[in-house]
Amino acid sequence: MRRPHYAWLVCLGGALVLFSSVGMGVNVFTIYQPEIIRLNSFTNAQGSWITTIRSLFILASLFTVNQLCTRLGLRRVMTLGALLIALSCVCFAMASNFFMYGCAAALAGLGYCYGGMVPLSLVIGAWFQDRRSLALGLASAGSGISTIFAPAIITWIMKHHGLRTAFLWEAAVVLLTALLAWLLIRDRPADLNLEPYHLDGTTASVSTLKPAPSGMTPALSVLLLFSALLVGAPGGPGFSHLTVLYTHEGYDSTLIAALMSYAGLVTFLGKIICGQVYDRFGTWRGNYYIFGTTVCGLLVCCLAPLKNSVLPFLAVTLICLGIPVSSVSLSVWPADLYADDNYAKAVRANTAAYTCGMLIFGPIPGMLADRFNSYVPAYALFAAFSGGALALIQLIYLRTGLSGRAAAKQM
Repeated sequence: MRRPHYAWLVCLGGALVLFSSVGMGVNVFTIYQPEIIRLNSFTNAQGSWITTIRSLFILASLFTVNQLCTRLGLRRVMTLGALLIALSCVCFAMASNFFMYGCAAALAGLGYCYGGMVPLSLVIGAWFQDRRSLALGLASAGSGISTIFAPAIITWIMKHHGLRTAFLWEAAVVLLTALLAWLLIRDRPADLNLEPYHLDGTTASVSTLKPAPSGMTPALSVLLLFSALLVGAPGGPGFSHLTVLYTHEGYDSTLIAALMSYAGLVTFLGKIICGQVYDRFGTWRGNYYIFGTTVCGLLVCCLAPLKNSVLPFLAVTLICLGIPVSSVSLSVWPADLYADDNYAKAVRANTAAYTCGMLIFGPIPGMLADRFNSYVPAYALFAAFSGGALALIQLIYLRTGLSGRAAAKQM
């Protein structure tokens, strides 16, 4: 029986890093946010600004991540990202005022970027010639695993031992995953005298660099970046404010903890499903699936005032099936629309635009909640943004002649 290719262990290492940087560092933070607001008597806007500061530092670090990957190597940068998340948890544990919370959020932003989708896309691209979308989906699904188990544990720790202990527990978990990721990840197959993963065996065939589609103009590149910016609203504050939305509407904290654990499970499955959909049906059809579930989920969030305990789980199911638009899709679109030698720059540009969206729209939920005493208007607005992003993306694929099944097969 032939041993699995080492590329799948690299994929596992990438999943561990995403578990820390995106899952524990960002997604799970939604559990802490209502408690931080309550304990410190922050306004809703201040609560939103903590996540906005994080987004600001994600954006700033995107201008250095490619250079850092080249200088230090992918393995070191991804491990550094996880270590920065652990440090941010320690800072959150010690924070006693808004400035200190802002500093902790800044470290989380750096860790999210250096342990995020840009280096992950590069390491998956180096190790996988075939099944890249599946590998990318599996690795990015690591962020969902943390959201399955962590919310219930963190909620229990906060209730019995306080906010500080919960953050310190998280820091210890992240340190452990950083160590495991360091042991598994290697920058490229040549480091182990291997070839990239190939369906026909362990030896990859030599392929020429793919050029960009002939119809891909600078104007369409701008539209792509604007679409990624719009995606930043539901993918960032739209997801991070789910706990605040349902807490504000009077839902029980135990139900909300169960809801976020369930969100982690669906996110984990959603990213794997997304990779398979893109590989099997192409990006054109995959975009309808990914955006359609997102828009429907955001609209169900608008029904939160009905206080029906089933609706939050329906909303989270749909949103988390569509959440790969903020990770997998941002790497799949550049693979379709740009030449291979511009892939890394295109992924960084899309991620930067997405982060700008998180940054620009990050304060919106809190500001609207302070104005209307409800987070529902923000979710209605984010549903409209998602619909607009879908229209723009599909227009780009129409103009470049990539509106059939063939798109994304190179992933």
